[in-house]
Amino acid sequence: FRIESMKKLNRRGIFTALAAIVACACGAAVAGDKPYFSNQGRIDFILHCSGCHAQDGRGLEDKGIPALKDQVGYFLRTEGGRAYLMQIPGLLSAGMPDARAADVTNYILARFAGASLPENFVPYTEAEAKRYREIRPADIPGKRRLLATQLGEIGITIR
Repeated sequence: FRIESMKKLNRRGIFTALAAIVACACGAAVAGDKPYFSNQGRIDFILHCSGCHAQDGRGLEDKGIPALKDQVGYFLRTEGGRAYLMQIPGLLSAGMPDARAADVTNYILARFAGASLPENFVPYTEAEAKRYREIRPADIPGKRRLLATQLGEIGITIR
């Protein structure tokens, strides 16, 4: 048992180190012009989000993982959308502190939102992340459908 546990920890450490190297090498200035962008957010995206949403934010729609690219910012235009982005299951289950949850969400918006990001966007803060993450909606897919309906009512279609 002990040797197997050490092998798992060693593999995890190697994966984490490789992910950090890749994060640093993957276009350091990709979102660097955004004042709310952080390298920690990029690293956390690679470690906790890119497995499902892909490194380019395209998602795996055939498996129910929505695309982030060019649409994630639209949720900020709905009532409840700002909270929703902090309450998605992957972010809640990642086990990261609130400050890092805010950082990774800000990174995602800086990197993938494109024109969908409202001009008046205010970056997430640690306190805001804490407040939103304390609430765990029972039906996240249902909440996403509700927000998609709200967006449809103002002429925005999301995938």
